[in-house]
Amino acid sequence: MSNGTTVHSASTKTFLWVCMGPVLVFLIVVAVAPLTLALIDSFRELSMISLSKRGAAIGLDNYRELIGTDSRFYGAVLHTAVFMAIAVPLEFVFGLLIALWINRQFAGRRLVLTILMIPTMIAPVVVGMIWRFFLMPSFGVFTVYLNRIGLFEETSVFSGALTAFGALIIIDIWEWTPFIMLIMLAGLSAMPKAPIEAATIDGASRWQILRHVQLPLLRPLIIIALMLRAIDASKIFDTIHVLTGGGPGNATEVIATFAYRTNFLKWDLGYGASICLVLAFASLVVAALFFKMVSGKPAAAGAG
Repeated sequence: MSNGTTVHSASTKTFLWVCMGPVLVFLIVVAVAPLTLALIDSFRELSMISLSKRGAAIGLDNYRELIGTDSRFYGAVLHTAVFMAIAVPLEFVFGLLIALWINRQFAGRRLVLTILMIPTMIAPVVVGMIWRFFLMPSFGVFTVYLNRIGLFEETSVFSGALTAFGALIIIDIWEWTPFIMLIMLAGLSAMPKAPIEAATIDGASRWQILRHVQLPLLRPLIIIALMLRAIDASKIFDTIHVLTGGGPGNATEVIATFAYRTNFLKWDLGYGASICLVLAFASLVVAALFFKMVSGKPAAAGAG
């Protein structure tokens, strides 16, 4: 009996390794290998266009320059933080409100839901091209109406620092609010009816039901939705690259466009690798702190 059990256990382990093998190989090729190469390059002075930077080891010099003296890096970090701090909360509020509105039976509900999901289903590059057409100077679809009220008659929406940054935030909200809405709608649809019915019988208002019943039940989904959007917003690139390229000046330069310019326009691969690794580490730390903060778990919970 024991021999049969041992053979069965060994065959099960072999089968599991055979199933996991391709996944592990894929992860090594796609994630581990590039990360290792980037770590090695970050300790080198490596450039594709400078003959003086042929890959010599320089230790932590790239990190010292990045964290110590590079003002453009801190500017990009600030722009990314402001972008996230404005766009993500607004997307959550609008997404939740739309989900509450659509979480009821009415004629054409499926059609409305499909139309609302269109922005999220479009590739970010295409989103940038669509809004570039909408806001094109003089004869853009939206620019025409803005000109009628005296706005941007001589300039473009993207020619000013504040207007360009504000336009990018509005475009991101337009694109990703449906994503939040879909997650919230899934939670509302699967929510048990008993607590809501009990609160209604007790005379609770619509706002009280939302605040004290629905939002607490939606808490796990809210955490997931906010984390996913925060992580995605921290590495926004496509839309900004298409619409402004980080301009005017450096007014809309975020972390991703700063890393792109360093790696693929200046071809300073060693310094660019250090940028990517610092940001990857910072993202992990921020994600962990964010999860601890919104989950409301005390720091010593695991120790007890």
